[in-house]
Order: sequence, then structure tokens, then C-alpha cells
Amino acid sequence: MMKWTQYSIALVLELTIVNTIVAIAPSAAIERHGSEQSLFSNVKKTQLAQSNPPPPPSNPGSSSAGGRRDPANCPQDTGAAPNPLLTALSPTAKAGLTLAERPTFLVYVPKTSAKNAEFSLQNRMRQGIYHTKIALTTTPNLISITLPAQAMPLEVGKPYTWSFAIICNADDRLEDRFVRGMVQRIELDATRLRQIQQASPREQATLYQKADIWYDAIAVLYQLKRSQRNDPGITTAWRELLQAAGVDTIIDSNPENANTR
Repeated sequence: MMKWTQYSIALVLELTIVNTIVAIAPSAAIERHGSEQSLFSNVKKTQLAQSNPPPPPSNPGSSSAGGRRDPANCPQDTGAAPNPLLTALSPTAKAGLTLAERPTFLVYVPKTSAKNAEFSLQNRMRQGIYHTKIALTTTPNLISITLPAQAMPLEVGKPYTWSFAIICNADDRLEDRFVRGMVQRIELDATRLRQIQQASPREQATLYQKADIWYDAIAVLYQLKRSQRNDPGITTAWRELLQAAGVDTIIDSNPENANTR
């Protein structure tokens, strides 16, 4: 009788332990599954974060010659590299600012035997906004390109990349010599905008420069240098603006050769 009683107690204890383990196991499994899901979720979020590309640099490219950089001129243009080189008049360390929906861009083109060049403007998604070919009738030359009325206006707060390419060989565009710049349109408050609009062109250039609106400042000074070529004050302001942007100060407006589009 004693043996049967001991056996029964042992059996009851064993069944109790088994049931307890079974009862605990599902909750432990759920907890483990939840931890695995949380871990997987964290890994997935990390992978998604790492897959997002970093923003582009503040200014893609520089104001020096691009494409095949050596030699700096077209292959058919023998001799020493020109000085200054093909140069985009654009800040080299950051995007230049403008208030204009359709701003003006300036490019210095050194002496070359090439007959044509190409200007293009793209948004941040590399979608073409405007594109045109330019005849190089006289070089060296400072070329002015203003976006026409049919071109899409720049959107406020969005960066755009523009490029200018000398077409050295129409059958092999890899031989192009090109430069790039970056532009971004901003808005001013009504008071400051009215102050600029009511100022003389010379005062406008100063106000634009103080507000760091580089493209509009250089466009005004370009026109002033063409109309008042012997004014030393305008020449000084021109060189100071180029120097502040990291652009070669040797570049002049070349009023007698200026090519405006």
C-alpha cells in the first residue's frame, strides 16, 4: 500500500511538472518570436537607412575645365593651355543664389578652333530643364546665356545644375571640354525686394552682393561693364565678386567680344 501511495505521488508530481513546462513554453516561444521580429525589424530599418543615398555635394564639379582635363584645350588646339581656362562664372564651394525665375549664366571661353558649344540645365533628379547649342563665332569670349521665356522657371528652394560644353569633335562627344555650376532660386521679403527694385543698377549690384545673391549681382555687373567699360569702380566690384566666389579674377567681361543669348 505504501509503495502504491509513493508511486501515485511521484506520478502526480511528474504530470504537474510536464503541464507547467507546456504552459510556460508557448509564452516563452511567443516572447522569443517577438524578440526575433523586433530584431529583424531593426535590421530591416538599418538596411533601409543605409540604402538611402547621401545628398549630392554642394557643387557638383568646379569652375575649371572638365571632360578630358589634359590637355585643357581641345585636342586639335595645339600649343600651351589657355589662361584663363574654360570657366563657369559660378561659386565653386556652394550653389549660387538667384531671385530670377530664368536667370543669366556667364561662361568664359578661351581661344579655340571648335565651332559650337552646348548649354544645358538639369534639376536635382537629372531631368533636363533647358538645352541649347551655341555658335562659337569669336574666341576668347565671355558668353551670356539667359533662360528664354519658353523654358520652365526655376522653383524656389530647389538646386539646379548647369553645364557648358565646348564640342571639340561632334563625332566623339567624349572629347568635349565642359564646366559645371549650381544655382538655387530664393525669395526675399517684400521690403528688401522693393529696396533692390527701386535702386540704381550700381546699387542693385551692391545689394545683391550683400544678400549673397551671386548670380543676380554678376549679371548686373556684367551689363554695367559693357556700358561703362572705363569705370574703375565697376571693374573693382567685378573682380571682388569673382574672388569671393573662387573664380579666376583675370577674367574680364570682354565687352567688345561679348556674346549674349
